[in-house]
Amino acid sequence: MRRIVYLPLDERPCNAAFAAQMSEENPDFTLILPPRELLGNKKQPADHLRLAQFLRETCAGADAFICSVDMLLYGGIVPSRLHHLSLEELDRRLSLLNELRHKNPNLKVYAFALLMRCPSYSSADEEPDYYESCGREIFLTGQAEHRYRAGEIDRESYEKAIAEYGKKTDGYLKDYLGRRQKNLSMVLRTVRLQGKAIDVLLLPQDDSAPYGYTAMDRAELLLQIGREGLTQPPIYPGADEAGMTLLARAVNEMKGARPKIAVRYAAEQGKTLIPLYEDRPLSESVRAQIAAAGCEQCAAEEADMVMFVNVPSEGMADINAAGGKGYADRDLAAFVREMKEAADAGRIVLAADVAYCNGGDAEWVQRISREMGFLRLGGYAGWNTSSNTLGTVIAEGVMYFHYGDTPAHRRFLAERAYEDVGYCGHVRKLVCERVCRPMGLDWFHTDGSDGKVAAAVRAELERYIGGLLPEVAAKYAIDRCEMPWSRMFETALTVKEK
Repeated sequence: MRRIVYLPLDERPCNAAFAAQMSEENPDFTLILPPRELLGNKKQPADHLRLAQFLRETCAGADAFICSVDMLLYGGIVPSRLHHLSLEELDRRLSLLNELRHKNPNLKVYAFALLMRCPSYSSADEEPDYYESCGREIFLTGQAEHRYRAGEIDRESYEKAIAEYGKKTDGYLKDYLGRRQKNLSMVLRTVRLQGKAIDVLLLPQDDSAPYGYTAMDRAELLLQIGREGLTQPPIYPGADEAGMTLLARAVNEMKGARPKIAVRYAAEQGKTLIPLYEDRPLSESVRAQIAAAGCEQCAAEEADMVMFVNVPSEGMADINAAGGKGYADRDLAAFVREMKEAADAGRIVLAADVAYCNGGDAEWVQRISREMGFLRLGGYAGWNTSSNTLGTVIAEGVMYFHYGDTPAHRRFLAERAYEDVGYCGHVRKLVCERVCRPMGLDWFHTDGSDGKVAAAVRAELERYIGGLLPEVAAKYAIDRCEMPWSRMFETALTVKEK
């Protein structure tokens, strides 16, 4: 058995548990993760000294190391937006990669480092406290700066906008931009390690937009990479799926394989749509995600897998908003028939549910279950951003390609049904309104990780999935259901066979 050490982006299930669940019961490798107590808790960073010692001990005898640079440097994704660490300390932490490679020259290092996000809304849930009062204005300041540099607005309009937003951002913007610059500097220093301490590097853009600070950081980084003659790593929208993407890449390289994936869209025009929280057409992200996982996009007749992408022709909506004309343009009946034909022909069928942001499309999934069988899929995901979904489902497909229809695969599929379609698509909003609010709680605050809110989520999930997907409910029951950050955005659940 080979050994793969896995340093997740943070302690939430999508980062720390999904990859482990995908890896269960495989005959080739053991996935080694840090103990939960080393990984921090939301705004509390991981214990770097103990984490570094864990990596020294486990990587010494490992074959591969999948590394979140943000966890290594800052202690997690949220601490990366809050820290006051010096560049000297961050350099010292980054140097651990050189040390690990020196002690184990055969260790193959797969790393990812995020380009820091700039949310378009005011909330301090995952940002500095001041983002609660001026987050929107910080975002708009970045957009105005970028548009002015691009010549899209004149100086007068730019100065007027900056003066208006500055009424709220004054006193905070210096702190915010200083941290962005420091983080960008560390991304560049990470890029310089390619071919030395890092074998494969990805640079996902966390919650990006066509204009603003993240886009300007990307342009500055590319300029400096060009000046120094460095190899340019893939830069594309994403974050929480990146560890799974690199796990898929590591497994493909371990097996000497490059699986071929054909792509079909529910609405062909949807490939040009720019998804919410992203900065480029969907088809570009699809290509990037496939390549990052060590796969190859191909024509249908060459495919090992066919990825069916559920997308409207225009106007992607949040799961809690009504879809417009772009959703009516889809012929879901014909789309599912095509999926069944591919499965009947022996293809591995992947279902990438990006029709809505932040949750799965119940109508599509119910059709799949009724007409071909949800549990026949080689992968399904439909959570948070388009790229989170794409990376998850491609990684599922890679594990299916190599290890087949295992019990672990089917459990993970069932969990995606309960969580992505059930919780994100329906139960989250309902429990927030009917349970949290009467208790004096809200979207950002539940009664702990395992209280009355978690119990209500579990009960409503069992009821909802029992009616929507009896195929899944008949075989899988919820084993554990918790609220990891004591908020409503995500849940942590596992299922068990009945």
